[in-house]
Amino acid sequence: MTGHIIVCLVLALVGVRAGHAHARSDPCKVRMCTTTGPVCGLLRQAEDDVAYASFRGVPYAKAPTKEGRFKELEPLDTWDTVFATTEGPICYQTDVLYGRMMQPHGMSENCLYANIHVPINALPKTDRCAPPAIELEPPREAADESVEESRSRGLPILVFIHGGGFAFGSGDSDMHGPEYLVSKNVIVITFNYRLNVFGFLSLNSTQVPGNTGLRDMITLLQWVQRNARSFGGDPDNVTLGGQSVGAISAHLLTLSKAAEGLFKRAILMSGTAISSLYSPSPLFAKFIKNLLLAVLDIKATDPDEIYQHLIDLPAEKLVDANKKLLDQFGLTTFVPTVETSFPGVTPILDDYPENLLARGRGKDIPILVGYTDAECETFRKRLEEFDIVKKSITNKPIIIPPKYLFTVPPNAIPDVAMKINKRYYNGKVTLDGFVQSCTESFFEYPFLKVVEEYEKINGPAVYAYKFSYRNDSSVLKTEGLKYDGAAHIEDMTYVFKTNSMVDIRKPDRNDSDSMKNFMTEFIVNFMSCSKPICDENDPLWSAANDKQFVYEDIHEPYKYQMMGLSARQQQLAKFFDNLAVVE
Repeated sequence: MTGHIIVCLVLALVGVRAGHAHARSDPCKVRMCTTTGPVCGLLRQAEDDVAYASFRGVPYAKAPTKEGRFKELEPLDTWDTVFATTEGPICYQTDVLYGRMMQPHGMSENCLYANIHVPINALPKTDRCAPPAIELEPPREAADESVEESRSRGLPILVFIHGGGFAFGSGDSDMHGPEYLVSKNVIVITFNYRLNVFGFLSLNSTQVPGNTGLRDMITLLQWVQRNARSFGGDPDNVTLGGQSVGAISAHLLTLSKAAEGLFKRAILMSGTAISSLYSPSPLFAKFIKNLLLAVLDIKATDPDEIYQHLIDLPAEKLVDANKKLLDQFGLTTFVPTVETSFPGVTPILDDYPENLLARGRGKDIPILVGYTDAECETFRKRLEEFDIVKKSITNKPIIIPPKYLFTVPPNAIPDVAMKINKRYYNGKVTLDGFVQSCTESFFEYPFLKVVEEYEKINGPAVYAYKFSYRNDSSVLKTEGLKYDGAAHIEDMTYVFKTNSMVDIRKPDRNDSDSMKNFMTEFIVNFMSCSKPICDENDPLWSAANDKQFVYEDIHEPYKYQMMGLSARQQQLAKFFDNLAVVE
């Protein structure tokens, strides 16, 4: 013990790092002790000058390189000290959406890092590794709870999964700044997971069964369970959240036996497991695998031989191949898939999400689910670059949502295309029509359907919202997008601080701070009591149930307006319910 303390103090003073970044001369400002060794972070300021400890770039598993490229992660070796003051490199990717909203610290296969942000009053005063290297001034503490109460029980923890089409993105604070949430006395954890070919390729084999990125998420959640007490968190009060495909992933994990017991509730922002944005069909996994092999000029057919080719290739070759596929597909390439059962391999997704929901899988997990009213306006620029209108002339099925292309019988495809064409295009594909189809089929219909499915199985309390707040100075509109309503990502910008855009954004509307406070307030409430409003006697936000489908329409801060299904939404649900029915 004494030797360990001396090593920690010496390393803190000389700035030697046994982690992933270069050596630093900074002393250790704040410290937590993980199961693999002490971690030093920085003392930062959140909203209202609330002090928090920020541990950025903490490895949560060994780097998945060489033989480990597509495999489940291996545990970390112990270390003397890791200085976690800057975020690690992001996972290999080609970003086609975020632009300057993302400001990564490099890119690498060695990318599996977590960022842990903790209100300073929650950190244990002493730990078994070492005392603080320096004495801290008494910080201002987050209000509304006794420090001793929160320390004895541990604070609620939000583990948040980033979006990006399963192909790009990261959990860094450029887009996922924790400042709004940690000021309300909760712990925020973001992280990176393997993406695109590295994270979601399936060879339908023992070596590469698919869903590697989802396995990374489970590994991270297991790491949180082992280490929660070390940074003042409650391992029995973990909320799993996500936005876009991060929400799809979070929802998939609620349906996975492999993730049972790792979290208590889920927040789904603009994504559900039954979204038509992606196809979990093994047929699609096989289809895109074959495209990848063709791009790489790999002619082998034996899975073992293919696997050997793929792990022998430089990572950059796989990145280039994925980029070519992304240019064909637009926003996604490799995605989660229903797995074949293999000896010694724990399946993550053992059936289609619709079937798992119908069987009641995950029915004890409370859900908060929402979407924005103009979701796909965020993708308009990418769709223009992709030239979706021109591509639809030579590739008519491109207007069909991906899920249907691989789940309906081939003889039904022309009928499905005809119905989509009639509803959205009237015979001539337009960008406006595609944006509307994208919003309704990828986001709004899955939102409506998933609430309905939970009602059928008498599942957990489901709290639902539509985010329709219009802010002409929002992050996305600062980037030059013009539209009415709220687009994809916008609701998240009032929960996480977009630090990358702080210096170039226009002044916010006067009520933007109120919206930020409103959004974070009901998120924190849900983390604490599984409801957006914890007061048992407050009727302002009702849960959807078998007697009524209701959702909160968030168009002004602190203005509660519960809505039932409109005639348009009822017609929309009926349309997609019957889309694959051959007449």
